[in-house]
Amino acid sequence: MDKSLIDELSQLKKSEKLILVEALWDSIASDPSEVEVPEHHKAIITERLKTLEKDKESGSSWEKVRQKYL
Repeated sequence: MDKSLIDELSQLKKSEKLILVEALWDSIASDPSEVEVPEHHKAIITERLKTLEKDKESGSSWEKVRQKYL
């Protein structure tokens, strides 16, 4: 990236930077298939699914949690 562009962006007000970040994020999120999921994220998901499978009986349904706390 061009250093002059970075210098120019650093001069923006925080509110303007937030608008820019939101626009950048929206452009990235518009096609999630283009964003590769890191392998360590996949490993965490796999591990959590295994834990869920083992502990199905110890948890509570969303309906029970919602009734109790909301």
